[in-house]
Amino acid sequence: LYFVYGNKIITPALTGSILEGVTRDSLLTVARDLGYEAEEGRISVDQWQRDSENGTLTEVFACGTAAVITPVGTVKRTGAQWQQSGGEPGE
Repeated sequence: LYFVYGNKIITPALTGSILEGVTRDSLLTVARDLGYEAEEGRISVDQWQRDSENGTLTEVFACGTAAVITPVGTVKRTGAQWQQSGGEPGE
């Protein structure tokens, strides 16, 4: 997952469950080339929901090893559901 806060992109650090890949590396390189700050960090589900609802989190997207990049529109969790960026893809 990639969380966009204005001109900053936050993605989880590489771990045993998050693998280093060409798509991830390319996304972070292009983001920096476009003037975004890119950093590794943790975003809790509670923070995700709060920041999405208050508008500070402007976009969320995911990528996989098959070079697919997809926006996150609706998020569901036990007892809650919210739309990220109005459910629309980002730029």
